[in-house]
Amino acid sequence: YEGTNGIQALDLMGRKIAANGGAFLKLFAADVDAFIAEQGSADGMAEFVEPLKAAMANLNELTEWVLTQAQSNPNEIGAASVEYLHVFGYTAYAFMWAKMAAVALPKASEDFYKAKLATGRFFFKRLLPRYVSLTEAVKGGSEPLYGLDEAMFETA
Repeated sequence: YEGTNGIQALDLMGRKIAANGGAFLKLFAADVDAFIAEQGSADGMAEFVEPLKAAMANLNELTEWVLTQAQSNPNEIGAASVEYLHVFGYTAYAFMWAKMAAVALPKASEDFYKAKLATGRFFFKRLLPRYVSLTEAVKGGSEPLYGLDEAMFETA
């Protein structure tokens, strides 16, 4: 990818994550973990908190995987960046939707909050699971990106 998506992805992975050993991620994770601890046993929140908890655990593990791989192969940073950006994004959206659900559940009889809950449920069931395949793509590593040599790009 080139353009904004690729630039933002490289900035996140290279400058915001790898350059400081994941310190910025740890700040985000601390906020998510505090929310999970606070809302984990609240009525009706399990359908939001449990997938958020799984997504955050995945993001933490994926970050460690990329940083470990990059120690021996710096190409892993660039190779992982776009999919990593999306994994991070889905996890961040899950956090925001879970926070909205915590506000909406006590007011679920009102149409506005009913719509928020329906949209949040859609996100958690239909969009958030995409982080699983994106994680697998990251773990495919950088090698497939470098499998073609320059001569293979020449036309006959």
